[in-house]
Amino acid sequence: MRIKAFKLERLFARYAEQAKYTLSQSSCESCSMKEILDMADPECKKLWDNLSLGYTRPAGFAPLREAIAKRYTSLRPSDILELTPEEGIFIFMNNMLEPGDEVIVMHPTLPSLYELPRTLGCKVIKWPLEVTSWGWRLDVNFLAENISPKTKLLIMNIPNNPTGYIPVRTELDRILNLADRMGTWVFNEETYRGMEHDPAAALPSLADIYPRATVIGGLNKYGLPGTRMGWLASKNRQLIEECAGYKDYTTYCNNAPGEILATIAMRNAPDLLQRNHKIVLENLGMAEAFFKKHRDLFQWIQPNGGSTAFPRLLPPYDVTEMCERAMTEKKLLIIGERAFGLDTNHFRVGLGRLDFSKALAVFSDIADEIQAKRAEAAN
Repeated sequence: MRIKAFKLERLFARYAEQAKYTLSQSSCESCSMKEILDMADPECKKLWDNLSLGYTRPAGFAPLREAIAKRYTSLRPSDILELTPEEGIFIFMNNMLEPGDEVIVMHPTLPSLYELPRTLGCKVIKWPLEVTSWGWRLDVNFLAENISPKTKLLIMNIPNNPTGYIPVRTELDRILNLADRMGTWVFNEETYRGMEHDPAAALPSLADIYPRATVIGGLNKYGLPGTRMGWLASKNRQLIEECAGYKDYTTYCNNAPGEILATIAMRNAPDLLQRNHKIVLENLGMAEAFFKKHRDLFQWIQPNGGSTAFPRLLPPYDVTEMCERAMTEKKLLIIGERAFGLDTNHFRVGLGRLDFSKALAVFSDIADEIQAKRAEAAN
């Protein structure tokens, strides 16, 4: 199997050490080891103090699976398979798809969600998010016109990375009804479920409401991405068992310290989620003010969930040139739309970090310089 370069991650790998500031991180503010261990209940403290660094159970750590299952309304611990988040996408796609299968993918999204099906020989139909006067939207009529009994899998990413899009419940129900009529499986990357900017917009996990759904989650929104702990969840027991068997060829089992730290985090999930949600909303306010001030340079498209936004640099300026200049001149890392397979002049803004204001201040200098040069050229 020859897979195209993962442009998004290659950009981070190439520039992360050089960058002094980063505007485009999707993960939320990270926790320190001390913060997490201070949250540990007596059981977890004992588990940590007596931790053995031998092999762990391939299906996962029972207390962690129990804690994860509580984040759903109808799943049992046995419906959960622990793994690294990106590994989960890789395993699921390889287990579910065969050459010639038809797949519809919400787009833009995490590149692996469309590159892996393409690499596996599938026909990939990209279902584009569109910009409207009130924000991002999915044209459900597009899905109705393109989904068919040939459609093996519908791939979603809600809340969406990079746009921050979340459908309303009536839209989601229509999407799932269309999939159900065609016998289509649904996969949702829902790492940022629970981080809706308006709590009234919260949606249930697709694994709770659609019998042929599989979802992936992880600890990014809780501030523990470095543990590399995540999970696949599905009510389809056979699928979970098949993915567990495939995992024997990848990591086989999970890292022992990460399982304990993740258990502590998931037992304190509401507090960690509230902590990072507060950071996102504060940074969102700063971002809205910045893009309002510079509305002649940028189009701000309001996100309604998750920790990212996807504004657009207006013509005649080129976003790739802007990103390269930001890195070269300011050591500011910005991820442009080409990392997501687009040519639309958008770029990702990450809202989940405490140092967002510093990165935004550097970006403001870049915007001021662009405007000054434009005024100079006009004269």
